[in-house]
Amino acid sequence: MTFYIHTLGCKVNQYESGAIARSFTENGAIPAKDGEKCDVYIVNTCAVTEESVRKSKQAVRRAKRSNPDGVTVVCGCAPHSDPGFAAAIPEADIIIGNVGKADVFGLVSKYLETGKKTVEIGDISKERSFEKMRTGKTEKTRGVLKIQDGCNNFCAYCVIPFTRGRIRSKDIDEAEKEARELVCEGCREIILSGIHLDNYGKETGRFDLCDLLLRLSDIDGLERVRLGSLEPVFITEENVEKMKKVKNLCHHFHLSLQSGCEKTLRAMNRHYTPEEFLSAVKLLRDAFEECSVTTDIITGFPGETDEDFGVSLEFAKNAGFAKVHVFPYSERKGTAAALMENRVPKSVRDERCRKMIAACAESEENYKKALIGKVKKVLFETEKDGVYTGYTEEYAEVRVKSEKDIRNLILPVKITDVRDGAAEGVTV
Repeated sequence: MTFYIHTLGCKVNQYESGAIARSFTENGAIPAKDGEKCDVYIVNTCAVTEESVRKSKQAVRRAKRSNPDGVTVVCGCAPHSDPGFAAAIPEADIIIGNVGKADVFGLVSKYLETGKKTVEIGDISKERSFEKMRTGKTEKTRGVLKIQDGCNNFCAYCVIPFTRGRIRSKDIDEAEKEARELVCEGCREIILSGIHLDNYGKETGRFDLCDLLLRLSDIDGLERVRLGSLEPVFITEENVEKMKKVKNLCHHFHLSLQSGCEKTLRAMNRHYTPEEFLSAVKLLRDAFEECSVTTDIITGFPGETDEDFGVSLEFAKNAGFAKVHVFPYSERKGTAAALMENRVPKSVRDERCRKMIAACAESEENYKKALIGKVKKVLFETEKDGVYTGYTEEYAEVRVKSEKDIRNLILPVKITDVRDGAAEGVTV
């Protein structure tokens, strides 16, 4: 049996796709390459925007066209996002949501025996247990470790609480064990992922994210631990002091902003002010020398005026972000924002998005140029035509020419230039 997994969306989805792939290969299945005809085609969907759902449906139809006799599996967020999703993709043979991903191989085996279509989406809001699954090294030299699922925040624009359910966490002993296994498989760096990462352990009352970081700090051979997205409210003096004790923690912090305008943040149901966000950034920069701070920003949220956008734009220009992911607001059925008045025309959302991207690109360029002349440790991952690409612990992309294979090595590099969006340098 051959199989291929098409993954859309976040690092949590990537981890879960890795776990599905592991279960298939452990049962003798052979992974196919992109574009190859295969027996089982799995689409792990995303629903964060309408465009994500559209691409998910496209992937399902493309899979069925490539092999009408093959088994097409759909899982992930999209089936939970719309009650009519399953009916909209009759091409799928098996449809589940975000529960049961660990048993996709079993569902496929059952389908091959019975030929009976399976639709088991379920009510994700009632799920209270963290689904056990195990992935492997998924990103060349780095490993992704999913430690948390679900979100209780219900931000006005976000469908994720409806597709991922309430917060649930991997047991801290299991998380440490899996991290050790990833290191044994060759991972030099582990990325901790979750839907609401800083809520790790909150529902248990027994451990939290800082507790896990301190455990991971003691693992021999684990040279880097990188955090996924954090909420600004997690960055307190107490938590920063704990994180300073984690010797292998990457000094790269992705803090979710969404808007630099206080009025818009209130409308989004975000529980901080721009001033509080900046205080969190200052705590990090004071504690971690030369750390990088990255973020997300939405433009054109319902009710955002030209003045509101101008405030957000100025905030982004002055914050000194190393990188910003900018998105125009996308309506999501079932969210509070979808019912709001004063919609911003799509053309205006897109224009504001372009302006924000341009402003943030300048900030990113300034951050990278400030690296020139400095020596940074780089974990190299890929090679093309003798040029090796890797990342600093602050997640700055660096390219180096080398006659030796330096993949999966962490080497000191003196940064000499910035070209085509990446830093360039020489090993020292």
